[in-house]
Order: sequence, then structure tokens, then C-alpha cells
Amino acid sequence: MNTLMPRIHLQAETRCYFITANSEARIPVFADPQVADIVIRALYHLRSRGRLKLHAFVLMPDHLHFVASLGPVEDLPRLIHSLKSYTAKEINGCLAKKGKVWQRGYYSHGIRNEMDAVQKIEYITRNPVRAGLSETVEDYGPSSANEAFEIDAW
Repeated sequence: MNTLMPRIHLQAETRCYFITANSEARIPVFADPQVADIVIRALYHLRSRGRLKLHAFVLMPDHLHFVASLGPVEDLPRLIHSLKSYTAKEINGCLAKKGKVWQRGYYSHGIRNEMDAVQKIEYITRNPVRAGLSETVEDYGPSSANEAFEIDAW
């Protein structure tokens, strides 16, 4: 056996992801409560249609983080396209403007195990406090840490 070759550990394809999507030019468009409501309602619409299970989210002024498990026939690029295209149209209508709302692309990290999931959810939950937007995680409005929002169990 060649000892110089790295060990490769293959894992089953993940269906759970930590996802980040940024606003165009990192403009704090999501700080507007009406705009934030559009994004959150869209996430919950996708959830109600069985396209995802929503485990955690936070909508910061210029980006969105969420952890979600994909529905059985869903793929990640199609889900993100649906979310971003629908919300962009609605946000532009709300603000009476035209143009890009979201940066092109997104970051995704496949959740590998329970520890990975816990770390990503803690990151999401603490993000508003780290950014100085809230003193406690529960007080930040557009976040699954706020008791107003229901999230899905694993």
C-alpha cells in the first residue's frame, strides 16, 4: 500500500445544507422590515410546499443564512433560484425599483454530521449578537431563534 496517498472517506450524498446568499453589493436591503418579511415568507412558502425542511435561519441586513434539508425531489440550485428570483421580484415591487437584489451565486456547505449541524446553527443563531445588532439571540426579529418562528426537527 502506498503510504503517501491520502485516505479518502466517502460519505453518502447530503440532503442538508448550510446556505448563505448575499444582497447585491452587500447593500443592507434586508434591514427594511417589509423586505425582511418577503424573504422570510418565501422561505416558509418553500417549506409549506415540501421543498425544504427549515432547521434554522437568520436574515442579516445584507445576507441570509439558513440550514435546510431538501425535499425528496428538490435540488439545491433550483431551490435557490426559486427563492432568489421570487424575492427579487417582490422586493423590487415593494421598493418601487428595478435591478438586482441578490449577488450572483451562493455559498453552500453540505452538513456532514450532527456536530457540523450544531456548529452551523450556533453560528446562525449568534450572528446578530456578534454583529452588534441585538443583545440576545432571541431579541433579533428575523431569526429562527426568535420564538415567533417555527422550525423543523431533524
